[in-house]
Parts: sequence; structure tokens; C-alpha cells
Amino acid sequence: MNRRKFIQTAVASGVLMAANGISSIANADETFFEGTPIFKPDIKTVHGKKHTPFIDVPKKVKAGEFFDVRVITGYYHPHPNKVEHYIQWSSLYIDIFEAGKANFKATVSNPDVIFKVKIDSKGKAILRAFSYCNIHGLWLSFPKEIEVI
Repeated sequence: MNRRKFIQTAVASGVLMAANGISSIANADETFFEGTPIFKPDIKTVHGKKHTPFIDVPKKVKAGEFFDVRVITGYYHPHPNKVEHYIQWSSLYIDIFEAGKANFKATVSNPDVIFKVKIDSKGKAILRAFSYCNIHGLWLSFPKEIEVI
């Protein structure tokens, strides 16, 4: 298994995120694995705008009821969708738990996905999204705080 495939597999399974904790990944200047960076949200540069995932979610949701969370990569600026350069997958995390993941195929899939999720406990929850570009690596969204009533 080559290094890139290993990294993709590790992210998908949550192994490294569980070991490092998503909060440390989201809040520190860290690298993901052997120098592969996790890029923080960046909407100041065109490069960052193309890769930073955007989360569209209501500010309040009801505990125990499903609601929609839309994750869009290319929201701030369109990302290429070519065989040689595309978004391979996006994932959604609620607090430190992966709630869903969507895989995309070059040229035929758009990295714009709706996850139907629920949160059983009342209080506040933090949503984060990751998107993986086949050339530019792993990108983190701005966190979205929601209230669960």
C-alpha cells in the first residue's frame, strides 16, 4: 500500500483522529501523518477558498430528531473537477465522532453532500468537516456550533 493510500485509509477509519483527538487536529498547527499537513480553514486565498469545506446547518435542532447538514467543497470558490484534480471525499464530524463520509469520483461527482444526522443529547455540539483533494491533501472547515434543544 503506498503512503497516500495508507493516509486515506487511516483517515477514513478514524484511527489517527482517535489517537490524536479531533480537537487537537482542529486547533493546533499539526501535521497529519509523517509531515502531511491538515490545512486549516482559509478563505483569504483562492487556493484556500477552493479547498475549505463549508458547513450549512441550522443553528438549533431538536434532540433525537434527524436534520440535514450540507457539506460543500468549492462553496467559496469552485474547485476543479478533473481526472487529474478533484475532491476525493468529504466527512462530517459531530464533536469527535465521525457522522458520515461521502466519496466522489472525478468529473461525475460534485463535492456537495447532505448528511442526515441526529444528536440525542441536549446542549451544544461542534460540527466540523474534512475534505480531501487528490493533489492538495486534507482540509478542515470552520467549526459550526449548534444548539440541541
